[in-house]
Amino acid sequence: MDVLTLMASPRSDGNTNAILGWVEGALSESGHAFRRVNLTTLDIAPCRSCYVCAESADAPGCVIMDDAQEVFEKMLTADAVLVATPLYMWSYAGQLKPLLDRMLCLAREYGTPRHRSFVDGKRTALVVACGGGVENNADAIQLVFPRLAGYLKLDDRGVWVFPNCTEPRRLPNTHGRRARELAEALVA
Repeated sequence: MDVLTLMASPRSDGNTNAILGWVEGALSESGHAFRRVNLTTLDIAPCRSCYVCAESADAPGCVIMDDAQEVFEKMLTADAVLVATPLYMWSYAGQLKPLLDRMLCLAREYGTPRHRSFVDGKRTALVVACGGGVENNADAIQLVFPRLAGYLKLDDRGVWVFPNCTEPRRLPNTHGRRARELAEALVA
């Protein structure tokens, strides 16, 4: 299985990177390939809400020519898409949000019986590293990501919150075990 991992942390040596690395390691150990895209190195403009993309029936069709196009192409060819973000202000890191908004171009006719998606059926999951606990902290993001997965008709394998991440060297051993469980859930 070919897994596209989307890394949204601006800290290349932070908690999100460590946890995503554990998941990627578990994928490799079980014979699966992964390709990591570091979103912080890309130029991705915000969605203009122009809906020109909806005029294209056979391709995503976003008119903004930037690095999001490359990410969408990789999403189309991957078997699964794993998104990793630190929790910022109860939600996604700012480096990820423009790409998520631009994913509007990957689906057509939402809310109708003709609803379809260019990434229909691909497996997905979200990794969230947060400094605090889950309650009153990471609960909102657990509602938002499944809605995005539903809009894109993805096979949602869950939102995996890794709480109490203070620094990569001090991540709990349970996080490593859960990272392996996530890898298994993504490819099972």
